Amino acid sequence: MPAGRSIDFSEPPSRRVMVLDKGSLHRVLNVPQLFAIGYGDVGSSIYYALGVTALYALGATPLALALAGIVFFCTVLTYAELSAAMPESGGSCSFARHAFNDLVSFIAGWALLLDYIVTIAISAYSIGPYLSNFLPLHINNVPFTIVILGVLLTINVLGIKESTRVALLLCVFDIATQLVIITLGLLLLMELFNPSQFVFHLQQLWIRLQIGLPDAAWSPTWPQFFKGVGMAMVAYIGIESISQLAGEARHPSRSVPRSMILTMVTLFALYFGISLIALTALTPQELTTMYLEDPIAGIAASIPFARHYLVPWVGLLGATILFVASNAGLIGASRLTFAMGEHFELPRIFYRLHPKYKTPYMSLIIFAGLACGIVVVGQRLTRLADLYNFGAMLSFALAHLSLIGLRYRQPGLPRPFRIGWNIRLGSADVPFTALLGLLGTAAVWIDVILTKPSGRNVGFAWLGVGLVLYFWYRGKQKLPAAGRLEIEKLSVPGHKEVTVKKELVPILNPASNEMVQFAARMAKDYGASMSAMHVIEIPPSLPLDTFFPEKLAVADTMMEQAQAIAREFEVPVEAQIKQARFAGESIVEVAREGGFDLVILGARLRPLSTAPGRTSFGTTIEYVVKNAHCRVWLFTGKS
Repeated sequence: MPAGRSIDFSEPPSRRVMVLDKGSLHRVLNVPQLFAIGYGDVGSSIYYALGVTALYALGATPLALALAGIVFFCTVLTYAELSAAMPESGGSCSFARHAFNDLVSFIAGWALLLDYIVTIAISAYSIGPYLSNFLPLHINNVPFTIVILGVLLTINVLGIKESTRVALLLCVFDIATQLVIITLGLLLLMELFNPSQFVFHLQQLWIRLQIGLPDAAWSPTWPQFFKGVGMAMVAYIGIESISQLAGEARHPSRSVPRSMILTMVTLFALYFGISLIALTALTPQELTTMYLEDPIAGIAASIPFARHYLVPWVGLLGATILFVASNAGLIGASRLTFAMGEHFELPRIFYRLHPKYKTPYMSLIIFAGLACGIVVVGQRLTRLADLYNFGAMLSFALAHLSLIGLRYRQPGLPRPFRIGWNIRLGSADVPFTALLGLLGTAAVWIDVILTKPSGRNVGFAWLGVGLVLYFWYRGKQKLPAAGRLEIEKLSVPGHKEVTVKKELVPILNPASNEMVQFAARMAKDYGASMSAMHVIEIPPSLPLDTFFPEKLAVADTMMEQAQAIAREFEVPVEAQIKQARFAGESIVEVAREGGFDLVILGARLRPLSTAPGRTSFGTTIEYVVKNAHCRVWLFTGKS
């Protein structure tokens, strides 16, 4: 670095943006529920990550998982400090916003969204094959997966607490089952109570950890081993899921770090134990050829005396924990897009909360739909596995970089959980674990770029599409792309969002073209149904059912024109013609009986002959305005 120059860690400029305070996500989650989400996302990966890791790391699979676990440990500590200091939805996206600017924040969030979509799709898609080990039924997996995603969508729209209760129950069941498998493996495969045989098995496992032996089928080359470490990193996106829920956690400064550390400790024990039992029960070649897609089922099938009970049990176990993982991915994606939408990084549709359940229902619907699309189009989803590491490692690296940046830029920021093991670098104490985590995650991301074309190509394409969307949306909102917005929420007394479900459009005369266009546009924007009507007024001196062919022909023409205009806006129109003594009474009656919540009338001011200089809209319009049970909007058109 040239003399006199240094990295600029000063505070970036910010811009205040005023928005309506429309409520926030409910804080209902405690440590067990946060743990269920994190463990459900991370713990499920062993059901497919073990086989893929062993495909590259072979006998050194436990070592690959351990090295990936060290980076995971560093990442957990970084997320624990930052989530406790900034308890809001967004995870690494939120951290990057506080440390740098909205553009870096968007890159972190958009990269992570790719991983969430793949997590949702692969986890849901894998439920069927595991479930077939429990129920010997032929399952058409694509429709079955879409049904699963629909169930998850419904549960999450109804409320986050309900979904995490299900997740917690399933996680308890999963942990107990994995402990049973490890215990039976120690007793029956490693012969724990036969000391000589137990020591022999340990020696064999130790020998197979060696890397780079040319004539050993179980020994990977160093490049293969590091690929295995990269695949083992697939398992660790779950910590991000916990961070996404910081905005819904009770006492987040305590509950979020505790749940993260509890998840980390549990996973270390289970991952290491399962990998040891797997390589005792099967050779790396058997594991990666016969049980590549269901390695846990392979372990269960290799345990003597218990295989007839364990295989169906593991089938049910795999299905349940993969259900939890897909649920965790859907929750994480919806909360992340909620946070990005709140800060104008994505269109505000992602920021909408359900009026009753206070859940980000639009985000949930969109990402459940994207996951369904991947399932329908991709079919063989294993080819997308490299996409995990592209997005996750980029986001994790930016999280570590954000922690380092905030140590310089905001040294006085309250940090309820603060990492130790600091190194003094210039004016700040930087955690050694953050530096190690940054190095490890950046190295895996660069490996994806250099050695995995599918991850590189699709990953950069995803980033490119996202950046185009981001710059377009910021430009449309007249907001700086590289600045940092400070969102200030204003409470407006009595503010309620206007909703329209049924529109009634009385057409009083043929000159209603502009009014019908306006009404059709309104119906499309609000997702409302639209009905047009015309009233033929019958004088009191004639019977009400008197037939006027000329007036009926004019009315038919007006209704057909209204339907044709509305079709240009893709809005179907129900047309009706009424005969009545007074048009105003008929309009009010139809509006009330049909349950319409908006009447749109075309109106023109008429001069009053009895009061020169004064005007009126006419008796029909004035009657409707005074007597209608719902809103009445007047469209005056051109003067």
